[in-house]
Amino acid sequence: MNGKWTHENFQKFDAENPDIYGYFKGFALEASKYRKKYSAKSIFHRIRWETMIRGKDSEFKIDDGWISHYSRKFLQEYPQLDGFFETRVRKHSYHTNAGDADE
Repeated sequence: MNGKWTHENFQKFDAENPDIYGYFKGFALEASKYRKKYSAKSIFHRIRWETMIRGKDSEFKIDDGWISHYSRKFLQEYPQLDGFFETRVRKHSYHTNAGDADE
């Protein structure tokens, strides 16, 4: 499947922006102490808050198209939290290496 949010583009984006996964992982682990399920999109909103408001980086931008990639990366790293983020299976997917499909 072609497009901006392919697995290959995610790997490149993730390598160029390692702080994003650091934030994502930290906030997801924090949320997992209080909830059995949580929204990866809410974590993205918190990343935006932390970088744009607290970090004073008004130029920071991150597309929602990466949410499903970060949630799957997190779930692969923390299999004990399987089900923490809801993932969906679609007929066509950007997640060729993730074992399941797009959210």
